[in-house]
Amino acid sequence: MRQIVFGQQWIHSEEPPEIKEIFFKYGEKRKIKKGQELLHGGPFGEIGYLLKGLCFYRFWDWNDKEHVFALILPKRCMGDIDGASCTVANVSAYVVKDGEALFLPYEIWHREITANTQILDIFTAHIVKKQESQIEALLACFTMEVDMRLVSLFQALIKAYYPIKADGWNPLPVQLNTVMLSKIISSSRTSVSLQLSEWANRGLVKKDGKFLLIHGALFSDVFDWWENRKTEADNLRGRIVSSLNKEIPNKE
Repeated sequence: MRQIVFGQQWIHSEEPPEIKEIFFKYGEKRKIKKGQELLHGGPFGEIGYLLKGLCFYRFWDWNDKEHVFALILPKRCMGDIDGASCTVANVSAYVVKDGEALFLPYEIWHREITANTQILDIFTAHIVKKQESQIEALLACFTMEVDMRLVSLFQALIKAYYPIKADGWNPLPVQLNTVMLSKIISSSRTSVSLQLSEWANRGLVKKDGKFLLIHGALFSDVFDWWENRKTEADNLRGRIVSSLNKEIPNKE
């Protein structure tokens, strides 16, 4: 349900193979525990590649209300966005579920990312898409009602793991309680609970043990600016964007 760019709301894309390889070659595997804050940003931070578990990028507004603007799933990095500029951000990288990650100190990560222009080009394009994902998440929170924010989140999460079954049930691959959902979509726990109850009464969601099942009919009216483009002007713009997105040749 993207509105202006290509990143999926709240969910970063998997790391490209070239980036992943760096972590498997040089990274230190460590366990991470629920409630742990990960060190990131600046020359003294670390860059992590999540193997198992779940992390949030979160912040607190001026009313001290917590907001989550990105979910870090396995096969994604943490700390690489502010690492790219060697600055710090007022963002908490928070472990939500126990897991494991490969960690690199900033200097080794930066050395490998900038080792050649091809890897640097791949990394730069991927970082832009991550920022697009976060922009789309924030756009959803201030342009959509609660129900569509939830639909957008569920759609992005499911698509990160498997294609949506339009005429069947789709297990939500990540277990999130109503408190977590409310922080992600910038709403209240009560509003989230009421919306889920309404959908359950209409046969659109149901529980199967710990998992929430979502019927594909819930996504029938979802609009995506790229997937739903129809006019010749849009097609022309699509061809232009596609040409810009072609692989950049190695400049070395």
